[in-house]
Amino acid sequence: MATTDAYDEGAEETRQEFKANDFRITRALDSLLISARSIKGDDVAADDIAARVLALRHLLKQVGHDV
Repeated sequence: MATTDAYDEGAEETRQEFKANDFRITRALDSLLISARSIKGDDVAADDIAARVLALRHLLKQVGHDV
């Protein structure tokens, strides 16, 4: 009889949920980046927002998201 470890099962479920959100996160970041790049008349603000989105994408990759 095989025994299952509730911790391992819970960790795997959490990992699957974590990865399932990657698609939604990617779409949101892409949308923000497109919006930032479409700002007209204030290049500094547009560049600042775009840089923040790219930094957020980098941080998400650092913690394991595939974005």
